[in-house]
Amino acid sequence: MLDIENVFLLSDCDKRESFRAQIVNKDLDEEYLFSSENTEDVVQYYWLQGRKTYDVIPTSYSGIYLVSEKIQSILKGARFNGYTLRHITLTNKKHELVHGYQQLSIVSKVGPIINEKSAKKMMPPLVSWGDPYEAYIGLYFNVSTWDGSHFFYPEGTSYIFVVEEVKRLFEEHQVTNCQFEKVIDLENYGIR
Repeated sequence: MLDIENVFLLSDCDKRESFRAQIVNKDLDEEYLFSSENTEDVVQYYWLQGRKTYDVIPTSYSGIYLVSEKIQSILKGARFNGYTLRHITLTNKKHELVHGYQQLSIVSKVGPIINEKSAKKMMPPLVSWGDPYEAYIGLYFNVSTWDGSHFFYPEGTSYIFVVEEVKRLFEEHQVTNCQFEKVIDLENYGIR
């Protein structure tokens, strides 16, 4: 049984000067890119901003990341499941090919976020001149909908959730431009 206390959101660190990519294939929609198991298409990406490449390259779509050969090796070696790697072409600002990256697609889905389980909490101001604000904390889902995958996403979102084993291995290998936050500690922006 999955312990939700050991589930983490995988995201990029939004590092300064981090290379970001934008999709060229405008005919491929975000949902298809995020969760499709079809690995036949070669998706084309080009430079959007930044210049420094890290192990995780964010794209102009939320939750869609390009991953380095280092991450590809970790994923294959650990035999993680719940994802596919999609072949891509990636070019930089000078229109030169950037080699070694593939797109990470999450193919395992759990039930939707259950807003009623998020707890109301007073949060400190986001800026020094701001006011405290009320927020709902925790991204919960019905754990019985989990199929045992290492990577998965809640229905209706582009969040990438992972189990603790993924987090531990990425940290051991010092994967760059990647962070993990416990889903029970995250602000639920789905509640207004």
